[in-house]
Amino acid sequence: MSPEAALQAAKELANAKKERWRIRLSDETRPRSEEDAIAISEALWELEDGEIAGWKIGAGDAAARAKQGLKHPFVGRIPKADVAHSPAVFPFADTRRAAVEAEYAFFLDKDLPPREEEYSRAEVEDAVQDMHIAIEIPESRLVEDHGLGALGVVADHGGVGRYVIGPGVTDWKTHDYTGQEVVMRVDGEEKGRGTGALVMGHPLDALTWIANHLSGKGLGLKAGEFVSTGSCTGIVVVGPNAKAVADFGPLGEVKVEFPD
Repeated sequence: MSPEAALQAAKELANAKKERWRIRLSDETRPRSEEDAIAISEALWELEDGEIAGWKIGAGDAAARAKQGLKHPFVGRIPKADVAHSPAVFPFADTRRAAVEAEYAFFLDKDLPPREEEYSRAEVEDAVQDMHIAIEIPESRLVEDHGLGALGVVADHGGVGRYVIGPGVTDWKTHDYTGQEVVMRVDGEEKGRGTGALVMGHPLDALTWIANHLSGKGLGLKAGEFVSTGSCTGIVVVGPNAKAVADFGPLGEVKVEFPD
């Protein structure tokens, strides 16, 4: 895919987000490889005109990634305007297709700028101020039958939608991310369960990965940003008037509802 085609696809997706409608990419702008999809997503970053709150990681689970036919995790930039605090309320009609995922979000108080040498996990942990439990509400600017599979999600800004930030954890270094189960309930019924092991083996390994990934692209992470490291429970689709609760055990709960 040419840079011009990637930029045109990005413009179409950015306009769809602005106008809050869903589109089908043309034959000229459809990604035909993972590399094409990444090029479109990165072109979208350049078109963001609002303040960025942070980043998301998708497809962190190797098994799920293989099933989707992807070689790499993908990333997306999270606009500050799309971040809310628990308990949050989003009208169902505004979400295009409401879904929820339980995630760990790490807030930084130090820059991790681009450099030639890779960052170690210890260096990345030293840049973390605190951790918050969170819910991601992924969205799509593409029509349901876009026919692109996982490439559509990668191209479409990694499926970035809304984010709900829950309670903060100052002693985050002592938390058992891979042993503590996280449960997603919708209207009181369990719909998903998992641990931080689904996030590239450990959420802090995922955080280290994105620090080096962005460094390699000349971007880096900045103090004040957060990184949502990926789903512990999988994607749970919800309907109108649903009430979702992500239960992180001793760390508390994150809540969001979608009135019709």
